[in-house]
Amino acid sequence: MKRYVLLSFLVISCTVKQQPQPESLVLTVGSGINLNEPRFGIELKGDTLFYCEEINPRDSFKDTFLYKYFYCIIGKKKVNEMLDRSKAVFDTKVDYGHMADASYYQLDINTQADTVKTTFYISNLETDSQKQVVYDIIALKDCDLKPMEYHDFKSGILQYKLPPPPPPLIMDKAPRLIEEE
Repeated sequence: MKRYVLLSFLVISCTVKQQPQPESLVLTVGSGINLNEPRFGIELKGDTLFYCEEINPRDSFKDTFLYKYFYCIIGKKKVNEMLDRSKAVFDTKVDYGHMADASYYQLDINTQADTVKTTFYISNLETDSQKQVVYDIIALKDCDLKPMEYHDFKSGILQYKLPPPPPPLIMDKAPRLIEEE
C-alpha cells in the first residue's frame, strides 16, 4: 500500500505543469552625477505599471536604498505594445559602453521564449528608435499612481553601492616644509 501511495504521489507531482511566468518589461535607472535625480524603476506586467523611486537621494546618504512604491493600471494593450516595441529594437543583449557622470540604465525584457537584459547609457544607444522606446516607457509613469507597500524590482542598479573611500592618511608627525634646491 505504501508503495502505491508513493508511486501515485510521484506520478501526480511529475505531471503537474508549472504556470508560465507572465511576460514583463523592467526598466531601471541608476545613480548619475546629479544627486537631485533619484534612482527609479518601472515594471510593466499584465495590465499594470509598477514604479519605485528612491527617497530623498540628496537629503540622505546616497546608498540607503530607501524607495517609495506605486502602481497604476494602464491596460494589457499598452503593456503588450511596449513589450513588442522593446523586443523589436532591443533584440539581443548588448552592453553599450561606459560613460562617467551619466545615469546608467538597465532593461530586462522577459518573454515566454527568452529573456533579454541590456545595460546602457541613453547617449550610447545605437538608434533613435531605441531612445524613443526608453523615453516612452519612462513617460508611462505619468499616470494615476497609487501608493503600495512594496514591489520587488529585480535590478542590481537600484541597489548598487559605491565602494567606501580609503581611510584618511594618519600622520605621526607634523608636516614639514619641503626645501627647494
